[in-house]
Amino acid sequence: MSRMLSPYLFATGIFSVAFWSQLPPLWVILLFVPAGFLLRRFWAPPSFLLLGMVYGCLWGYDTLGHQLPDEFIATDFTVIGEVYGIPVRDGRRVQFNLRLDEASTNLKLRKLRLSWYGDQVSPQPGQVWQLQVRLRRPRGYVNPGGFDYQAWLIQQGFSATGYVRASPQNRLIEQRWSLDRLRYQLQQKIAESHVNDDAQALMSALTIGDRSLISKDLWYRLSLLGVIHLLVVSGLHIGFVAAMGYGTGSLLARCFTLICQPVNAPYTGAVFSLVFALSYSALAGFSLPTQRALIMVMAALVALLANRYIGRTIIFGLALAGVALLDPLAIMGAGFWLSFGAVAGLLWLVPSVNQLPKWRLFFQVQWLMFLLLILPLAFWQLPVAWFSPLVNSVAIPWVSFLVVPLCLLGVVIIPISPAVAEWLWWLAGKQLEWFVLLTGGLTVPAWLPLYSPWPLTGLSLFLMSCIAGLILLPRGIPGRYLAIPLAVALFYLPTGRQVPLTVTVLDVGQGLSIVVQTRRHTLVYDTGPGYAGGYDAGSALVAPFLRRQGVTGLDTLVVSHSDNDHAGGVAGLLRHYSPTVWLAGSPAVEETAPVPEQCRAGQSWRWDDVDFRILHPADSRQKNNNNHSCVLAISYLDQVILLPGDIDASVEHRLLPQLEQMTADKKQFALLIAPHHGSKTSSSKQFLAVIRPQQVVFSAAYRHHFGHPAESVVQRYLMQGSTVLNTAEQGALIFRWQDSGQFSMTAQRTQARRYWF
Repeated sequence: MSRMLSPYLFATGIFSVAFWSQLPPLWVILLFVPAGFLLRRFWAPPSFLLLGMVYGCLWGYDTLGHQLPDEFIATDFTVIGEVYGIPVRDGRRVQFNLRLDEASTNLKLRKLRLSWYGDQVSPQPGQVWQLQVRLRRPRGYVNPGGFDYQAWLIQQGFSATGYVRASPQNRLIEQRWSLDRLRYQLQQKIAESHVNDDAQALMSALTIGDRSLISKDLWYRLSLLGVIHLLVVSGLHIGFVAAMGYGTGSLLARCFTLICQPVNAPYTGAVFSLVFALSYSALAGFSLPTQRALIMVMAALVALLANRYIGRTIIFGLALAGVALLDPLAIMGAGFWLSFGAVAGLLWLVPSVNQLPKWRLFFQVQWLMFLLLILPLAFWQLPVAWFSPLVNSVAIPWVSFLVVPLCLLGVVIIPISPAVAEWLWWLAGKQLEWFVLLTGGLTVPAWLPLYSPWPLTGLSLFLMSCIAGLILLPRGIPGRYLAIPLAVALFYLPTGRQVPLTVTVLDVGQGLSIVVQTRRHTLVYDTGPGYAGGYDAGSALVAPFLRRQGVTGLDTLVVSHSDNDHAGGVAGLLRHYSPTVWLAGSPAVEETAPVPEQCRAGQSWRWDDVDFRILHPADSRQKNNNNHSCVLAISYLDQVILLPGDIDASVEHRLLPQLEQMTADKKQFALLIAPHHGSKTSSSKQFLAVIRPQQVVFSAAYRHHFGHPAESVVQRYLMQGSTVLNTAEQGALIFRWQDSGQFSMTAQRTQARRYWF
């Protein structure tokens, strides 16, 4: 039993470090090593847990040790390094990775993720460049339910991010051969095939693991069908290629036995299986998902080559420990849970129905996988693919046996006959065109929820786990019927909020997005920025936060004005939510569809004992677009929350009579979102003298070149006695009002702190 538990405890020890708020001192970690070996003499399992923690801590120290120090942020460097990976062009820039030469800088930097703006530049894999760059430490937004971009950068081994400066020092030094160079050339060849853009993007994803060409709309549509794992290099394809290699090796061994002398077919098949899996993983750039799949294949091959029975529990544990060694932060991503969840289902659930006929077994497996993966999909706020059992029943044999072999055969044939390779890719591309066309007509009915309709709480997760476990019980074990009352209880979970008012200022960088929630209603004020390449805060940050809160419908969307840092995420948010009421302060926002209602002073409404009132604009005659901002005042009991957008001092002066009336009515301003992110043009002395806010929040990016908030403005608030908060420093800020009118504040960087923050 202890041998069986050892790899699980070792992996648990490594993964546990990912949730620590800080790493212990190095001398304490080194003391753990002899303690672990000493403990192993008495009871082995806990020693593996301790040694796993030691490894996770040492990995963390090594990772943090080569990151850019804070004092060098926004400093120019001249670096020399080799381009690796496949560069991605979006809009006016190309984004690429640079592996630095050892003598490139005096700092211990290893890898950089850079952007190079301009249409004339095109760095390619294998090229060695000398570049002048401006760098910043890896950093990401911190929101409840949001994607941890900083953890992803650390997983990939990046020491810094930044951009290339225009400089005469920028020059190409040499061209080296690299595997990524080959992958890039294959991408260019696939782009020449005579199929549409979607098919070319999917062929690149299946052949070389490059997902960057798949459009956001196509990715979302394939995710809703539950087939995205089939159309990118994933564990399924690595396993399929490994099985194909095993069959090829075994067949060759038998043929060789007939001609000459006996050859061990299982051993030969295992060697070929490993070679095939390694080759395909290399072709996919050894991305983290392919590395996980490769480790699982290697664990299975080790069991085979050991020439003795090794239980599936040990094989699974060895694969888990291998992934933990390779990527100690893997547990922070949805891909880890989905891939290991699927493998666990295949190992433990499929044998229980193995007595069924093969055709029925195939369909049964699809339903088992669907039920098993609903829980991780709900936890990570990913869409539930209701059609996946049906679509996968057709798509798995189609893509695995007809499309993938053609794509890979084209890679093998191209050195011999480029024309034949082009024909093979054309044939694969046409099938992908048909696949996209046929699946394009499948739409999920509106009454089926795409996301979990319940707040992500411990109780909801516990109930969903129990329901899934009961449904998946093997035949002969009673109690499966208990899933019915639990499912009914799940639908009757209280979805109303426990407090009358919650205001969340999301961390969206240089921009603004605020979510206001009463007991039964939700309002979003601004949606954060959008960027070239399709990324926007509305779909990437605001929508996941709303789903995590169990928000299924958006009552009101207020877009203060049309500047990108406030309205850039509108389109992304509207892909997930359709607001009942949409107010906009700038006429330019009306170019979107549906057309919003103009925000006007005097508009008001009441939700659950909370009053909302628009204070500005009174008219549209504003020369400055910032002064079109929709100013919203929220009142609960004697507390006022003021959301002023980007107004400047002139509008602040115009609002003084209304604000003075509020103070005369014995209202106190509990929370102010600093106008224009703390710019010098706003937060005038007269304005602050009237409202005297208890708490003021600056929504700004960390050490952004705009310099928000201005130091003089910060000092002005401090002199008024306000508590100053900044999303750049504290992450998302959550303010909760109690029935008594008192409120509390939670900073996400403190609440969910990780050692790399």
